[in-house]
Amino acid sequence: MKDFIQWTTPSPLWETAISQNTVGARRAELSRPTILRFATDSFMDDFMKMAETDPKKLNQYVALPETWRGVSPMPEAIKPVPAFARNLKRLGMISARKKAKTSGIVPVTNNKFIEYANRTTDKPLKLYQPAHQRFYMISACLVCERPGLPDKIPDSGREEKVTYVIRRLFPKDLLELGKPLPPLDSTWEEYAYIMTDQGARWKKAANKNSLVADEEQQPLFSVNILEDDGRRRKIFAGMIPTGRREAYMAASQASETTTNGAEEPNKPIDSRVYVMRSQFRDPWKNLLQTAAHARKAALAWKDSDSDADPQTALNDTIKTAREQIQTVSWLILLDFANYLEENLPNVWDTIRSSSNESKMNTEEKALYKLLGETKLETAFADDLKKYASYTKVSATLKDALIAIKPPGDAAEAAEIEKNLETVVDVYAQDKPHELYPGFLFPLADPGFDLVTKAENPNFLLKTTFDIVPVSITPSDFTKTSKNQADPPPNPKVTDGEDHVNRIAQLIEAALPPMPENQPLQMPPLASQTPMDMRQGWFIMRCVYERPLCGAIDPPVLSEPTKPFQIAGFFDPDAPARPIRIALPVDITPAGLRKFDRNTAFMMSDLLCGQVNRMKGITFMDLVLSVLPFPFHKGLDVPDSGGCKDGGLSIGMICSLSIPIITICALFLLLIFVLLLDFILKWMPFLMFCFPLPGLKAKDE
Repeated sequence: MKDFIQWTTPSPLWETAISQNTVGARRAELSRPTILRFATDSFMDDFMKMAETDPKKLNQYVALPETWRGVSPMPEAIKPVPAFARNLKRLGMISARKKAKTSGIVPVTNNKFIEYANRTTDKPLKLYQPAHQRFYMISACLVCERPGLPDKIPDSGREEKVTYVIRRLFPKDLLELGKPLPPLDSTWEEYAYIMTDQGARWKKAANKNSLVADEEQQPLFSVNILEDDGRRRKIFAGMIPTGRREAYMAASQASETTTNGAEEPNKPIDSRVYVMRSQFRDPWKNLLQTAAHARKAALAWKDSDSDADPQTALNDTIKTAREQIQTVSWLILLDFANYLEENLPNVWDTIRSSSNESKMNTEEKALYKLLGETKLETAFADDLKKYASYTKVSATLKDALIAIKPPGDAAEAAEIEKNLETVVDVYAQDKPHELYPGFLFPLADPGFDLVTKAENPNFLLKTTFDIVPVSITPSDFTKTSKNQADPPPNPKVTDGEDHVNRIAQLIEAALPPMPENQPLQMPPLASQTPMDMRQGWFIMRCVYERPLCGAIDPPVLSEPTKPFQIAGFFDPDAPARPIRIALPVDITPAGLRKFDRNTAFMMSDLLCGQVNRMKGITFMDLVLSVLPFPFHKGLDVPDSGGCKDGGLSIGMICSLSIPIITICALFLLLIFVLLLDFILKWMPFLMFCFPLPGLKAKDE
């Protein structure tokens, strides 16, 4: 006769399950796995001792809602019993329980758990992480539906196995992220955590009592216990990976569950598109943001109420910004030229020689045309020449690409790229290093003339698009700072960022089809869209599989556990693991000299030069550098390059004393906390101190 198999709560908890008031409640408690909670690092030893000594104490480990303000009661300490006396000890406990049950006495330890459970029935069950000193296990029994519910032992010889799955609950109709989630109820649907070649995804379980293809399964192990009636039972248990909370919360929705035929947001993308965005589009947008910040700082100098002339400070701000922008612009242009040569050869050949224009298709021609229309205004180019030793300024983006990678001379192009990769000195407009390219073409600018103090910027980096001049000088950087999603297919070009987006879209449109034998590239994890980052509700189901039986005997899934949430690392309700950082006791020179400098930092010649550069800066210099005009004084510490000794570049190994570093870290923490307290008002919640009598630095 074929046995019907089902999962139940662990057998030591059956008595608790059948004590429920209603039939439905009894069945629910009896048929679902139980979540166990442990609050010590020796949780596995505690579990094994409890299983072999007194399994009835399992009810003291059932997970209950808790916070650090109200911690769940701790189970009784389990004392190990010698093997020869274990049976006698068990018989004594069984006899004592029978007498207590006959007399109607409830153990005191059970009372405190019952009272705490009654107080927290309306609170959500939240599982914390090992960093909070909390560990959780799922536990269940696999039985045959026969009188006495005998254990079903998986036959490993027939490849039978037991596992469990974690599923996430979502409302039946997926809500927009701006709307609050409704109360958790039976209408919520289960989503399985599946592993695909695009990464982890949440996929709706069409049948919640069946496994989903490619669903991730967690292992279970078995423990033998001895019941009070002398029968041996097998309990299955498994660790719950609460430390993977961020992976579960950040996983996106599987493409099969997209609504209204929407395109899967995290499908593999053309690797050429990803490279273009990371090396060309996004760095150019960041340059616009840099220019916007510099423009904001310059406006502060122009609007100064001081009687003194702030022109010098304004010029220094604009000069520093232009030098940084030009350095990065050369690198972006180099990467862009290499990209066009490799991925859009027709466009690149036409840039090098206009006679090849007939080879291009419509999309490539549109891109080529826009590259030629992205030009510098003549007045702006003249202003750049006044304050730079260079006399050559590329007129258009197309000309700049030719200048960074000259046509017809592979050796010269390789030399320019090699020089940009090896130059060490910081670019200076008045005295540029000879390794820098001999032309200028900034991809952004704060938009100020250093000669006239015009109220409105006169010299702008401009382009002409659809016969409308568009300024690459940013007037607003909110879009870049918000890291906006891809723009619509045909955006209205109104500023520099819109123009950059338009160039990027034309590049994507002009790319030839990807060869079939070349795999697509996954988007980086940081750019994938999570399915829902609001509070996550989860359940677990135990699984029993008989692979050799095929469709005749499908996997047996248990009823779901109680719904629970997984706490984040910085969850405000999480219990805090005690941490003690011992600072040096004797901080006099006599005491600090005793500590060994056993921690070494290894620095290259370039980093060594920057460290030496910082040694010439005093605390007062730092203060004056952030004060407004007329107290402002810039940091006058020129970059001298890397460390050298007799013409030989040298690095450095510096040995430090960790105990002294901890003192510095404490004082720096207090300084920054006090500085930011006027914004965040967090001092009352930072720390409290209490005296430790007798903790003295030196003996009398």
